[in-house]
Amino acid sequence: MREKYAEFAKEVLKLNPVFIVGSGSSAGAGISAMGDLAKFLVRHIDDRKFETEERKQWAFVKERLTADRMGLEEALQLAGNPLGKRLMGEIVRHTWRCISRDEQEVLPQFVSGGDPAGFVRLFRAFKHSTHHTVHIVTTNYDHLIEWSAAAMQWHVWDGFHEGPIGVMANSMDLNERMQRIYRTGRGRNYAVKTIQHLRIYKPHGSLSWFKLPHGTVKKVAGIGEGQIRSLGRAGIEPVIVTPGMGKYLETHFEPYYSVLAEMKHAIDHAKAMIFIGFGFNDIHIQGSWQRLLRNSAVPAIVLARSLSGSFRSMVERNDIANFIAIQADGAGSELISDKFQSAKIDEPALWTLKGLLSLAWGEERSDELSRSV
Repeated sequence: MREKYAEFAKEVLKLNPVFIVGSGSSAGAGISAMGDLAKFLVRHIDDRKFETEERKQWAFVKERLTADRMGLEEALQLAGNPLGKRLMGEIVRHTWRCISRDEQEVLPQFVSGGDPAGFVRLFRAFKHSTHHTVHIVTTNYDHLIEWSAAAMQWHVWDGFHEGPIGVMANSMDLNERMQRIYRTGRGRNYAVKTIQHLRIYKPHGSLSWFKLPHGTVKKVAGIGEGQIRSLGRAGIEPVIVTPGMGKYLETHFEPYYSVLAEMKHAIDHAKAMIFIGFGFNDIHIQGSWQRLLRNSAVPAIVLARSLSGSFRSMVERNDIANFIAIQADGAGSELISDKFQSAKIDEPALWTLKGLLSLAWGEERSDELSRSV
């Protein structure tokens, strides 16, 4: 069974799949998952600055998080009507603080040549392939994927121009900038080459996106917790969409609207898909690929520490075809597929991206690492 999975993984990677990356991927690298984020919010949100109605709303959400032990998304959805502006602002600000703190702890690993989430190896391998564009959809706010790509000298587009301060850049601008014209031979013939780049679609926003007082959104790199207060005093606020019903309203505006449009275009043209740490509970975006998952011509791999009930329901309804899903099983891994009977393998971490790449390409060799230096 291991051999069947390895061969399937090789073929999927050859097709330059679209990656869908959820919080489980970043959590494995040290970023707070929903449970830890909920605890952070409970500790740091001070309801004394709220009006009566907002205080009631936060008391309801807090009760769900603590006494009922609900996840943050479920608790915010149960709150019903959109939360008050000040409460919502506090949730956004402290969510930003929590995730920003975490990624700053992870950053030294990238600087020293590490690969916390497994994506560095992916970009290193693809750098020496014919794949000139990698498409990744992620609901995560952090920059682990962008840092992985940059570590391997890939250009990165996240809806904004590159650089310390970036304004929105549409796909037409990107296509022009990623084309390089060069002369072939000694004649006057010219060819066009596409520069290798990552297109990362962040439908829930990013830690580096900020809204100015007049409504314009810019990307500002390198902002830490020390600067977030001074930005706030200037009326500059983080642009991230927190879990809950309010995100459906927020994403009708820029930059989310353009990001979602580009994301859907990439998914519509996908030849294969790999899901990493994604729970299939986000109806906000997963409608974009439900049709593809039913198409047996588009193979899919699903990696998760624990496959969600939502995913298992999809399998029971035959809403996914030509797939292999892997989850942790004690010290080993369990494989679930419509291609063969479920099986358990006495091998750990096959459900991680690192495990998938090692299975498909073998253990990373020192000469591969040296090529990136």
